[in-house]
Amino acid sequence: MASTNPFQSAEDEFPEDGDMFGKARRQRRSAEAGEPEVDRDARPGLRGAGGSSRVQRKASRRARRIERVESEKIEVISGWPKLEGLKPVLMFLSMPAVLVMAITLTGGNWPSSILYPIALGLGLIVGLSALKGVELVLACMIIYLPFSKVFVVPLAPGVNGTNMLVLLGLFAALLRASTLRQKLNDWPPGTALVAIFGVVTALSVVTISLLPGGRTYFLYNEILSYKAWIDQFIFYFIVLMCVRDVESAKRCVVYMLIGSVLVVLYSVPEMLEKMGRSTIEKSRIEGPHLQSNNFGGFVAYTLLPLVAIFFIYIKDLRAWLLTPYFLLTAKVLITTFSRGAYLAMVAGGFMAGWFKGRGFLAFWLTLVMCFLLVFPSLIPDSILARMDSLTHPDADSSIPEEEKLDKSSETRLVMWRAGAQMILESPVLGKGFKGFPYLKEDYTEIAVKESDPHSMYLYIGSQMGLPALALFLLILGYSFNLGRLHASNEQDRFIKAIGIGGAAATACYAVVCVFGSRAVSLNFTAYFWAYLVVMQVLKQKMIVAEAARNPVADRTNAFADSGNGTRGDRRARSAASDEPEPDLTSSVRCPRTGRRTGMRGAAAFQAASMQTEAESTGQSASVDEPEESAGIVSSRLRSKLRRNRGKGAL
Repeated sequence: MASTNPFQSAEDEFPEDGDMFGKARRQRRSAEAGEPEVDRDARPGLRGAGGSSRVQRKASRRARRIERVESEKIEVISGWPKLEGLKPVLMFLSMPAVLVMAITLTGGNWPSSILYPIALGLGLIVGLSALKGVELVLACMIIYLPFSKVFVVPLAPGVNGTNMLVLLGLFAALLRASTLRQKLNDWPPGTALVAIFGVVTALSVVTISLLPGGRTYFLYNEILSYKAWIDQFIFYFIVLMCVRDVESAKRCVVYMLIGSVLVVLYSVPEMLEKMGRSTIEKSRIEGPHLQSNNFGGFVAYTLLPLVAIFFIYIKDLRAWLLTPYFLLTAKVLITTFSRGAYLAMVAGGFMAGWFKGRGFLAFWLTLVMCFLLVFPSLIPDSILARMDSLTHPDADSSIPEEEKLDKSSETRLVMWRAGAQMILESPVLGKGFKGFPYLKEDYTEIAVKESDPHSMYLYIGSQMGLPALALFLLILGYSFNLGRLHASNEQDRFIKAIGIGGAAATACYAVVCVFGSRAVSLNFTAYFWAYLVVMQVLKQKMIVAEAARNPVADRTNAFADSGNGTRGDRRARSAASDEPEPDLTSSVRCPRTGRRTGMRGAAAFQAASMQTEAESTGQSASVDEPEESAGIVSSRLRSKLRRNRGKGAL
């Protein structure tokens, strides 16, 4: 009789063995299925089917995620170059830095009787260091070249500081190359592209010489410009021979960062002096390049590597010490009043943020836009005035668009049309080196004083031909691709910063070249070529390291995977495994004794196949009669071969 107690469970009415038949069936089914027995009487720890397993899976995923994050933290390194390699060079560079600071603080105008002996002593130190290494010579070249127009250092007619440093660097680089026995195939990828570009553009001097009066014009007016153009490629190969490993490439980047900072600091007194003048033209600073647009473009593309370093190390509080310098550089860039530099800086900054991370870029763009919308007065009036100067403020709407433009923009359009016409007339060879100023009067609608096409792309295309322009575009694309490649480096933060800075600086450099012929001398292009060499060397070393981590297996014959291979392969495997070398001259053996049947080569292979087929059908000979079975197989094989020969004869 069932109990009427409401607090008594239904299981309490029966003994514990009441479910013995059902439990036995469950145990039998589990045993047949090979599954572990599950005690259903045990109450689960959590409600719901599989709750415990879900918790375990979630905990394991979390543990794996934590382990992965910890492993990434261990593998990622800061990557800054070692201080031992930088210290000697920085100690020497501190001496001219102190000298320049002293000259600036005292108002300048030091007598040459004091400056020349100091310069001679420093030059002797650099010259003697070239016999021991190239590091100091390279650092002096990188830091001096942006100031080459200001500090000319004339030693003799046609001999100045730039020429002396280039020759000294070339001597040191060749000495190092001969010592290390560098070969042509040791150059990093992309070197041939720059070499071909240099040769093609250098041959444009032949084209200008073929024009009537062109040879005289070139020799008396443009020989120094041609020498400045060739100096770029000499400098490129000097840096290429000096920078041959990862550490030296990183130190080269540090020297470029120091040089870019010194250029900005040098222009601060000029900015303070010209601040508050009546017109924009009077307020524009020219910097050490002695030209506002060139100086603005140089500041724009050399600032971006430092911006990339700030982005990568943004979580380090020491990186925020660069904020005052960034504000000062922004003020200097604004004071150049170069619209091309403004646009180039925006393009380069966008690319730097893009390669840092799309979320990072979206966050900062949104923050800046919201800040400017709330406080529009923070936009400098000088930028608004400079951008508004594109058109005349009192121009009537009925006037054509070209007449509404300011004088600078109108002249630029005239020069662009003239350059395009020259390209159409001579698309392959162009008009020759410096042929544009020589022939511009025949292609301009109005008389203009400007002798520059105001675009580096038109400068190359109109004077050196479309093949040279295509090579220049390939170099820009290759440099950008190298930066994109190194920007994905997750092991070395400094190399990642180099990649982001290289891609952003290349984009900025390309935009700067749209609005002027900037890349014509070393004082502007030195850092672009040096940065390109750094990224090339890093890629070369990355390829070598990848090949060392994943070596390519030695080539072997088609039987290597099946355990056969050549006799030398079999001997090596048998020596490694301490097993006797297999003899594969015969494939037919007795199953009991393992003795060969006497057949070799293809006959043995076919005999083995027939023996296997016979054994599968139950027609194999007895194990006790190996010689007889072998004879049966041999007779069958001979009869089959005779039939095949007969068919072939028919």
